[in-house]
Amino acid sequence: MAITDIQKYRNDVISLINNARLFEAFALFNSLLESNPSWEISEELSKLQMSYKYMLTYMAQGMDDPQKNEIYNNLLKSLYDLIDRHYFNLAAQQSRSQYYAIKQDFNKSNASISSVFADYASEFEKYKLFADIPYDESNKAKIIELTHNMEKAETRLFNYVWTMFRPTAEEITVLDDIMRSSDTPDNLKALLLSAIFLNIDTFYDKRLLLLLFDLYECYGNNTELAVRTVCIIFFALLKYNNIAALSRSITLRLEDLKQNEKFKNALYLIVLQFIRSCDTDKLTKMMHDELLPHIMNATPDLLKKLKGKNPDTADIIDIESNPEWEEFLEKSGFANKIKEINEIQMEGGDVFMGTFSKLKSFPFFYTVANWFIPFSINHSIVAASSITSNRLVAGIISNAKFLCDSDRYSFCLSVNSIPPAQRDAMLAQFDSQNEMLDEMSKADPASAKIDIKHTISNYMQDLYRFFKLYNQRRDFEDVFTGNILDIGLLSDIICTPETLSLIGEYYLKNKYYDLALTFFKKVVETSSDYQPNTIQKIGFCYQNLKMYDEAIKYYLKFDLFDNSNLWNIKHLASSYKASGNAEKALEYYHKAESMSPDNLPVCLSIGHCLLELNRVDDALKYYFKVDYLSRSDIKALRPIAWCLFLQKNFSQSEEYYKKIIASTASAEDYMNFGHLLLAKNDTKGAIAAYKECLKLSGNDFNKFADNFNSDRKYLATNDISDNDMALILDIIHYNI
Repeated sequence: MAITDIQKYRNDVISLINNARLFEAFALFNSLLESNPSWEISEELSKLQMSYKYMLTYMAQGMDDPQKNEIYNNLLKSLYDLIDRHYFNLAAQQSRSQYYAIKQDFNKSNASISSVFADYASEFEKYKLFADIPYDESNKAKIIELTHNMEKAETRLFNYVWTMFRPTAEEITVLDDIMRSSDTPDNLKALLLSAIFLNIDTFYDKRLLLLLFDLYECYGNNTELAVRTVCIIFFALLKYNNIAALSRSITLRLEDLKQNEKFKNALYLIVLQFIRSCDTDKLTKMMHDELLPHIMNATPDLLKKLKGKNPDTADIIDIESNPEWEEFLEKSGFANKIKEINEIQMEGGDVFMGTFSKLKSFPFFYTVANWFIPFSINHSIVAASSITSNRLVAGIISNAKFLCDSDRYSFCLSVNSIPPAQRDAMLAQFDSQNEMLDEMSKADPASAKIDIKHTISNYMQDLYRFFKLYNQRRDFEDVFTGNILDIGLLSDIICTPETLSLIGEYYLKNKYYDLALTFFKKVVETSSDYQPNTIQKIGFCYQNLKMYDEAIKYYLKFDLFDNSNLWNIKHLASSYKASGNAEKALEYYHKAESMSPDNLPVCLSIGHCLLELNRVDDALKYYFKVDYLSRSDIKALRPIAWCLFLQKNFSQSEEYYKKIIASTASAEDYMNFGHLLLAKNDTKGAIAAYKECLKLSGNDFNKFADNFNSDRKYLATNDISDNDMALILDIIHYNI
């Protein structure tokens, strides 16, 4: 059986365990053992299955067992452990992933965590002997060599911790000592925390999770280490909530930690950052599809303004001093895009994913550990780049709070290939960003909170890049696909009405209506107070999901609370109209009109409802009103022209269609204009209009024909025969 099939079996068994469907879990596990036998695993599985049958028999006979829940939970944990062990044994023989290759190398060399750490300590001592020597060209090569040797030892230690399957008590003790020791550099501790994360993400281990709880308490005021630890705890519980909840030691320790306000605050911020991560791809697309094309389109006009009469004298520095620059940015809409992106960035949005995703192909990123190394200007990669020739530049990169560690390394790796002018401009921008963040920190009395937010944001971005961009990412399950509502162990932090509402608002703002709906409905479920505004937002989500009957239901619930809310009344009306109930929509639009008589969108919508109900004369009155108040808005001209056509007032209809075509005509406008001309017996003019319609439709004749045929009834009322309609279509098709 292929390793991918075995992996699927494992995931399916775990899913059945999580859903308490043990009969099916045992059956599926046994079928896996038939194809991939293991005497030891089969024996243990048979014992578990027998214990479970005894338990069911006692219960069926009405026998009360006070230890039933404990026995049941232990059985679940044992079954979970057994499927992992069987999968590990099979994967170790068949899988080609790095994890098993690394594990096999350590087994062959009889390495232990103590020996691997001793090798690191030896290289670290050699490095320290040179670390305080003044840096110059004469000793640069030696320092880079020693640094590189130390980094290789760090990576080997990282790999050992990552691949410890079911670590022994001795391994846990040694790892605990390493992570607590004041002699262990913080950079190494941070790196090893990520190794623990990958270990527990690959195979659940209760002892490693308990170790993380201990380490969080140990790190106290060390923001960098504490934040990484809480992030890892969050992701571990996101993936393993069900199995972790079975352990009393886990639940008790977690309850103790949740009494710590720093822990709760960090966890709350991590949840919000996790939610924001879902917007990364959308933000990257916006940068690529909207901002960059805007820049490219705006650049020629901008340079023209800057150059003035002498086309050879323009300098990019002139942008700052040219008084036309700001006005140009505002009119072009470019300034609004920049402002929007800056706001997203300040909220924690990952605006650099698209930029730096292209810089993750360096061999440096072939090594798993390198995705998680805290940035240091003393790293051999940085020392080998041209950045170190300018200590100011190195300082700017090192202090760039808005860049995660792996992006800083990406920049250093690519800096030699960037022309000096662009590199300096980019560094100037980084410096500006740093100054802005520093000013914000100074201005905000809760600056410590800002530091925590940036630390969380940066580490989460490092994780996001690894799981989304690493060239062998298929060997890892993406941790950013989980549902935070599944973390029952953290429900008292995540599932408060305030937090749920905040998350729902974020999704709503970014138009993830299905996700927003889930959280708003959860707010209503968990809150003891009536939530009219939340109910209205649920209706809005349903409306945008085109589930109009559900939207109407929630808008009506809000209407019972406040029947004079104009926004709600308008959206209730538009939902009725979208659902096909024009009569009911008209009723609510008239109610909105009574509250806001000259509201143009409402008047226009009333006209649309009346037209849909074939009350053409009444509709036309409202369209003329909109036309008068809006001074020939195109939105009013179109329905006026169409209504006049339906009234057979061809001459006046033609006047309006000519106004529309002189403005910004669409394919539909030319189609309708063609109908009008055909009704006037101006066949030549009608064909010209239809051809223009086809052109604006992307020369898609099938689409054109479908639209033409849907309007046949209007042509028929103007004595256009079916034969003539067929001939017109062929004329357009043959392009005669």
